[in-house]
Amino acid sequence: MSKKILVLGTAISTAWLMAAPAYAQDASGNVTQIQGISKSAGGQMTAQAKAPVKIPLKATYTQSVISKAVIEHAAPNTTAQELLAREPSIYVTNNGPGGVNQNITFRAFADGEFSETFDGIPLNDPFNAGTVSAADNDNNTLVTRNDFDQIDIYRGINNPATNSYNSLGGTINFDSIKPSDKAGGEVGGDYGSFDSTGWHATVNTGMIGGVKQIVSFARDTGKGWTQQDNNATSNLYYAFDAPLDNGATNIYGTFIYNQSAGQVNQLTPVDLLYKNGESYQYPTSFYDKQNNSTNFLYIIGVTQQVTPLLSVDVKSFAGENDYIRNSFSVGSFGVYALPDASHRPYHLYGYYNATMGIQPSGTLTLPFNTIQFGANLTFGHEHSREYFSRTSPVIPNPQLDGSGNDFWNEHMLRTEGSVFVQDTISLDNDRLKIIPGAKYLWAETKNHDDPAYYYAIPGNVSNYAHYLSPTISASYEILTGLDAYAAYGQNIKFPDITAYYNGDSQTNNLTGQIVNVPTSAQPEHVVDYEAGLRYVAGSLAIAGDYYRENFDNTFNTVTDPNTGLSKTTNGGRQFYQGVEAQIGDSIASPLSAVPGDFAGYINAAYNHAVYASSFNDPNAGSVTNGQPLGNVPQYLVSSGVSWTHEGYFVGVDTHYIGKQYINNAYTNIATSSSQGGYFLTNLTLADSVPVKLGAVNALKFSLNIDNLFSVHYYTQSDINTDNNGNPYLEAIIGAPRAVYGAVTAKF
Repeated sequence: MSKKILVLGTAISTAWLMAAPAYAQDASGNVTQIQGISKSAGGQMTAQAKAPVKIPLKATYTQSVISKAVIEHAAPNTTAQELLAREPSIYVTNNGPGGVNQNITFRAFADGEFSETFDGIPLNDPFNAGTVSAADNDNNTLVTRNDFDQIDIYRGINNPATNSYNSLGGTINFDSIKPSDKAGGEVGGDYGSFDSTGWHATVNTGMIGGVKQIVSFARDTGKGWTQQDNNATSNLYYAFDAPLDNGATNIYGTFIYNQSAGQVNQLTPVDLLYKNGESYQYPTSFYDKQNNSTNFLYIIGVTQQVTPLLSVDVKSFAGENDYIRNSFSVGSFGVYALPDASHRPYHLYGYYNATMGIQPSGTLTLPFNTIQFGANLTFGHEHSREYFSRTSPVIPNPQLDGSGNDFWNEHMLRTEGSVFVQDTISLDNDRLKIIPGAKYLWAETKNHDDPAYYYAIPGNVSNYAHYLSPTISASYEILTGLDAYAAYGQNIKFPDITAYYNGDSQTNNLTGQIVNVPTSAQPEHVVDYEAGLRYVAGSLAIAGDYYRENFDNTFNTVTDPNTGLSKTTNGGRQFYQGVEAQIGDSIASPLSAVPGDFAGYINAAYNHAVYASSFNDPNAGSVTNGQPLGNVPQYLVSSGVSWTHEGYFVGVDTHYIGKQYINNAYTNIATSSSQGGYFLTNLTLADSVPVKLGAVNALKFSLNIDNLFSVHYYTQSDINTDNNGNPYLEAIIGAPRAVYGAVTAKF
């Protein structure tokens, strides 16, 4: 690996009834029938709980919520990122089981240009800014469905109290699963297509000695739908909650540990897929890639009601990502060049990142306004390295004089900080809300590269950047349940790791000197405008908005034609705009012969993303004003219908992904080639059966069929060039029809 180049829905009416008696064996070996309990004995859900679309009525920004019910009904192999694809303007692809090589865009912004948080703590890597597969961390997961029960979606710049570093397109916050007052738990297993197996167990201790605790473990394995593609993931989650002083003080904590290991598939020439089958991958005798990653995050915090008007919260946190890839490559397969083929066949790539920090915040509640304030201080250390060898296993042998087997051996330190304040002003009997706010962000970065294959001399590059991010928004309840809002904001993204190592150890063509070129890149910058209407009445929710994002100061790596020296600078501009809509409702059956409740939703978006300036650079490629961005579908629609009655659930969800342009593999700039739109339809059948069987009080059975009609599509594709200079399309096929069955016992 070269470091230098780094709808509308289909409606299906289905009835699924399970009436067979259940049996179990007691301790004496006698077979006894499990006593069923009336499914109607439980309480009725509120309209808000049943709502298929959740939208805060009086929010002054574009916001929505992915509820616990949506998360629970997803197929067992669904990743945290894939759940997001239900929402407008979010496009997600997944190349294999457990989140292998995931890709995500949010309002056309790529991973690393929007923020993800867990209970408000930043998840983005401080150095490469990504959350899923950045810096070639092909199989790198921290947060899974085992760790959260709600997702908050903030599209746009957002208010300073919820956004984080890199919040250009928006912020996605995963809300952790909280321990409950009552003891309980569950254990379950699943099996399905691609030899996918999984099991999980959760224990809630309830309140014991003034402390509530929950611990959960999940194990998932799968072979994937392509050759040379498998993954095994283990996820451990723990949380505690200790209310003190009659609730005036609360101490809490959360811990996530995730380990993944397996092979990762590779972009493959489409000609070979046509010839050998769509699951085809290069033979392991030519190319093979093994990946291992270990991640953890802990959060420990305390909230305190200082006075009736003032409350404070202080979180400390630390996390780690340790990713290792071992690969084998002979260099070429026919006319096609293979990755990781520099000089010797065996390679080891390692990426390590550790962060720690503190995040205090406070809320002052006054008669007509609420003032929120807070800060974040994050310290990060990154160690990136790659080694090559003629034999396996690869034994690292870095040498300070560059005579070792390392391509590079890099250490980077970054300190990120932010301070924010915002004021929610409520007027006209709470019908009018105005929120002015500001966040000051800064980052200090130091990079060091040891002498190695890419660096003849030590590389030392540092940078300091800061920015004051202003936002203002307002909402007004025109009529009961009908709200209009508008927002304006500006925000930035600090330069990522490539802006620093691209300037290390280069040869000046005019003088012959080997020099370091300090980065001159300043933060990328976005100005965001949005306005919308929303109507919420019981389970009915209707919302629509228009947004415009002016993206400038974008990072470009530019090469001086005279000296041959490259550096990352700010240059091009991009322009994103779109329309987003959400509609959802839940109603009782209008037919007396058909009991139960029906629900439906449509989440849709039109995203128009183009370059707003022209440039031509031998390294970055050529772009013209108005040229569309690649990997950005213009139209995204998610829709679905569901039926619930007592413990039964039947749901059909359809996703439409519109036409998108395909990027050049080298420049990552859109070509004239495109991929047409396609529909993916998923079916869910579930039944929850209350029982009396020892400690078990309910059994849940579910059947999920993803890509019901086995639609052919590519999760990833680009235009590459073979060894003869001819362009070709390479891709990874998306998952065909997949069937998963699961059973869970609840205590």
